[in-house]
Amino acid sequence: MENVFPKWSVAGVSVLLMLFLALAAVAKYQDLADRYSGRVPKNTMTVTAEGKVKAVPDMATINLGVVTQGPSSAAVQDESSKKVNKIIDFVKQQGVSKDDISTSQFNIYPQYNYKDGKNDIVGYEARQTIVVQVKGVDKSTQVLAKILADSTQAGANEISGVSLGFDDPDNLKQIAREQAIEKAKVRAEELAKVSGLSLGRVVSVSQTGAGDSGAVPYYGGYGMGGGGSDSVAKSISPNIEPGSQDVTESMTLTFEVK
Repeated sequence: MENVFPKWSVAGVSVLLMLFLALAAVAKYQDLADRYSGRVPKNTMTVTAEGKVKAVPDMATINLGVVTQGPSSAAVQDESSKKVNKIIDFVKQQGVSKDDISTSQFNIYPQYNYKDGKNDIVGYEARQTIVVQVKGVDKSTQVLAKILADSTQAGANEISGVSLGFDDPDNLKQIAREQAIEKAKVRAEELAKVSGLSLGRVVSVSQTGAGDSGAVPYYGGYGMGGGGSDSVAKSISPNIEPGSQDVTESMTLTFEVK
């Protein structure tokens, strides 16, 4: 039987088939390139949501300071060191680990007296501060109250920067981030449905705000004068209620829409 299809028709179909396969390969390559190159598609939807975790603070941070004055730099340094060492020993006796005690400041300044057009050095002042972290305050504030009430007897004459926070805030922040991402997905689905769009893949995720670390002031710092006076020694331990704090994270998701 004679072939009814011309030879050029077979060749033409082959060419068209090869062209189709080539275009499909290019389209697939472009899709993969867009997916893995980080390039955001033209049609997108961006949604921001916040996650929030409420928790009881489990750590308190205290700054205990010593201010010493004397006739020479060596004298005030020695006196300051003695007082600070005594404070550190006292804090350790309350069960605080040495790893939770650190020095944040140590300075010695000359003191001047302006007279007859001259600044004469009349003495020196030393300032030394240690930072103490008291953990487990969510279970008991007894150690914290003891340090606040009696550290002055050990030589501290400044207490400042008392704050309540979390020993490990990263876990709480991660939970808040996961909540924020889930809320963003739900919100994006709702918006896409109302808008008559089809929600596609997530093309970018970013954190849009610094999360709350959970460290907030409990009360302002105050001076104690010389420290160790009868009125200070008989001070009443403050009532401390950790309460609860919110740890928040804000996340922004960008979705492909069709």
